[in-house]
Amino acid sequence: MKIVVALDSFKGSASSYALNAAVKKGIKSVLPQTEVCTFEIADGGEGTLAALAQKLGGERIKVDTVDLMGRQITASYLLAGDVAVVEAAQVIGLDKITPTADTFTQASSRGLAALFIDAEKRGVRELLVSLGGTGTSDGGLGLLEGLGGSIFALPRFENMKVTALTDVTNVYAGENGYARVFGPQKGGTPDLIEQQEAQAQERARQIRERYGLDVQKVAGTGAAGGLGAAILLLGGELKSGFFKIAELLELEEELKDADLVITGEGSLDFQTAHGKVPYGMAILAKKHKVPTLAFVGTLGENLGEMEELLLASFSIQPRPLSLEQALEEKGTLHHLEELTKNVIKARFL
Repeated sequence: MKIVVALDSFKGSASSYALNAAVKKGIKSVLPQTEVCTFEIADGGEGTLAALAQKLGGERIKVDTVDLMGRQITASYLLAGDVAVVEAAQVIGLDKITPTADTFTQASSRGLAALFIDAEKRGVRELLVSLGGTGTSDGGLGLLEGLGGSIFALPRFENMKVTALTDVTNVYAGENGYARVFGPQKGGTPDLIEQQEAQAQERARQIRERYGLDVQKVAGTGAAGGLGAAILLLGGELKSGFFKIAELLELEEELKDADLVITGEGSLDFQTAHGKVPYGMAILAKKHKVPTLAFVGTLGENLGEMEELLLASFSIQPRPLSLEQALEEKGTLHHLEELTKNVIKARFL
């Protein structure tokens, strides 16, 4: 028997690597002869560098830059041959601030530019940029300005292809745009969100008229507070973070002869089907007629499309817990291992 295990990190609790190890330990305690293949995985958010480093190797390059509030920091990116991987959250991550109205209006993506410039100088052929987990809502203007341009005078990379890895499908503006969907979690008040929405609508119009590019028709342009659109303006492209990472890891090859897939994330709900790891794993598994289980921290009442894709889904929490208790890593890994044991016993013994 062969089981493929690939859980995304539980944000603020445990890494993909640690979660996979806990599941593997649980499986092996019940079925010691089972082949268990684990993949450190991400969807274009936090953990992307770690996930790709396992396959690409390479080295971490340190760059002096600024974070989303303009504070001096040293950030790193992965350099593997002529491919580089930048995790935007390491520079402009939401975890670097306590969201307020001030951070909502002041946070900038400008600091990412230093990593782009460094990678180009080192002869990088393709720059992969994971957009998840960011705290900015500047429409991507900060990045363009950091590269010496604007939406009216676009900077260009002559020999470097830029590919954004998105973990959402939101467009630039409107009801599904970055201001209204992500503004509240980034500190936006209702009035500030509507002001930003009006600015996003105007920029979308300007981009359409000047370049013939309709950012309202391209999924992912609203990712990372509009950074997706900035990547397109740089001549880059947007790709589903999960499926690009899965391709680089050659994950699908392991699914072809698997008997079961176990995946998961911190919170499973109707939004999961918009590009998150459990959705991607279930889609690939379904292609090869392999059933998929999801082990998660929080299980939403409305799972949307995931109801049809998953054989079953389970919360790892054994009883009501405070948020602080639920996020504690040792407990998370223990509860996950115990859940794994019980589910494997129920299915295979």
